[in-house]
Amino acid sequence: MVQNLKCYRVTMRTLGPVFVGSGREIGKKEYVFLSRGKVGIPDIKNLYEEMRRRGIGNLFEDYLLGEDKSSLDKWMAKQKIKVAEIGSAIRYTIDCGDKIIETGKTLQVMECIKDPYGKPYIPGSSLKGMFRTILLGADLLHSPQKYQDVKQELLQSVERKERKTKYLKRDIAELEAVAYRILRKDPKHPKDAVNDVLQGFVVSDSEPLSEEDLVLCQKVDLHTRGKEKAISILRECIKPDTKITFTITVDAKVCPLTEEKILGAVKDFIGSYYKNFSSAFPGIRVPGEKEVFLGGGCGFVTKTVLYPLLGKRLGMETTQKVFKNTGVQDKHKHAYDKEYGASPHTLKCTRYNGKNYQMGRCRIEQLECIGEGFARYR
Repeated sequence: MVQNLKCYRVTMRTLGPVFVGSGREIGKKEYVFLSRGKVGIPDIKNLYEEMRRRGIGNLFEDYLLGEDKSSLDKWMAKQKIKVAEIGSAIRYTIDCGDKIIETGKTLQVMECIKDPYGKPYIPGSSLKGMFRTILLGADLLHSPQKYQDVKQELLQSVERKERKTKYLKRDIAELEAVAYRILRKDPKHPKDAVNDVLQGFVVSDSEPLSEEDLVLCQKVDLHTRGKEKAISILRECIKPDTKITFTITVDAKVCPLTEEKILGAVKDFIGSYYKNFSSAFPGIRVPGEKEVFLGGGCGFVTKTVLYPLLGKRLGMETTQKVFKNTGVQDKHKHAYDKEYGASPHTLKCTRYNGKNYQMGRCRIEQLECIGEGFARYR
């Protein structure tokens, strides 16, 4: 079977810090505070060898494996070792953004995903997930009649209390089935993944970045009334103004997407995001037509399609119910979302170099076809 392929090179520019986590936390025994607002991440093996050379290898091993809860800085101070003396064991350093870290203070540091060579990158799965949400949201905006039955079922389902892992899962799967499971390769099982048109939309991992592209950013919630609340969580993020490059390969026989359709969907989704949500927050400007949100910590609205499906009023009411029925209503005061003018009523932000940034905000600078061809499959 012969299939036509088009390959696109995509270049994105980060407009805010981007976080894609490895699932690992960097503990307080695994980093040290350096001068000029930097944190050093040592190679623990090399650091252990340094401690052995100093004759305190056993003490260091006991510290790492034992119940001593002090930070690495404090433990080293007890041993009368200055941070400057272990420079050769530092694997890489990270700027701390605008977060003033007190030496020894316990903070949760979430690690950025890295390749086998220790270089940060964006996995293709994260990039494709971003596009998958954008494309679905845009289709909901353009063809609402196609989703009427699923919409009504979702509005009924949202009233039920259910575990977070199951809540609305079936309804979202139904939305995706209407949008994507249309190939009819297996008519007996129309909702099976084999019928998904986005199997012909292949997104590569990004090209590797550098450790110098990383910055530690603190989670900051911006309220619709302008108040900011800093959360004691630090993330290893890709800095603003960093170029991210990857490829998209489209099998035109399976997937009907073109450059114009992809960028059109991006424009529609980000327009809905601003109209229905982010315009409620002070100081948030109208986004550009090619802006997207990538990675973790961007917020509920960037990862879901409730607002494109339901519009502002019904979307806000439904989002409140989602929070209530999944157990986060009281803790985060979502019962007051309608009064505050947005649901959720906080925007996920951070500060870097004296400026406020929205987490995960990026701009597609180029989406260029770099090749057409054929691939033969059996």
